[in-house]
Amino acid sequence: MTFWGVLFQVIPLGIGAAFTPSLLALQILVVSGDPWKRRALAVAAGGSAAFVLVGFLLLVGFRQLPDLGADLHDVFAAWLRVIAGVVLWGLAIYLFRPHPGLQERARRDIEGYVAHASSWVFLGIAFALSLKDVSSLVVLAPALRIITASRLDVVAQVVLVVVVYALALSPLLVPPALRLVFGHRIDPAFQAVYRFTMDHQLQLVGSMAAIIGAYLLIGGIIIL
Repeated sequence: MTFWGVLFQVIPLGIGAAFTPSLLALQILVVSGDPWKRRALAVAAGGSAAFVLVGFLLLVGFRQLPDLGADLHDVFAAWLRVIAGVVLWGLAIYLFRPHPGLQERARRDIEGYVAHASSWVFLGIAFALSLKDVSSLVVLAPALRIITASRLDVVAQVVLVVVVYALALSPLLVPPALRLVFGHRIDPAFQAVYRFTMDHQLQLVGSMAAIIGAYLLIGGIIIL
């Protein structure tokens, strides 16, 4: 498969992994206040560290697979897509069910963190929130497997991994970048995004899980 063919396969998965409402909301609140740079850096570092750690373990695991031949590797990649798709659909069904108080509790927790936490605590909170983000981690597994199974050269695979992670970590990186460029002029937009994210966080993740789950299921079944 060509570089562009693999790229077009993993971009939707990178976008799906970016659906982390809790991390986005936390980072928006952090960059909306003053001082914000050290705390925003801690949030970005903590969240990124969790994603990188899980990705590293997945890549090491995929590299340890025995060389069973191209056909069997394709079958393994297909079954990984199917399993990830089933998990995401199960998660979507759970999230679309009523959960009274869950969204409000998440809002209170995040606002409490921002009001009282230090930079080091923010690092740990972001790390924990990332590890709890099951949907994004499930999406990362087939994305990284597609890359490692592509038989492209190492440089091309590294570029693809960087693209996936740039998309997956955008909720942590984009708010600070916008704050640097626009200053407090961006605050009204931040507040609107924060309210929407907090009011619809379960539906947002559920919709992503349903769409990406279908994408993985269909792709895996076609290969099988």
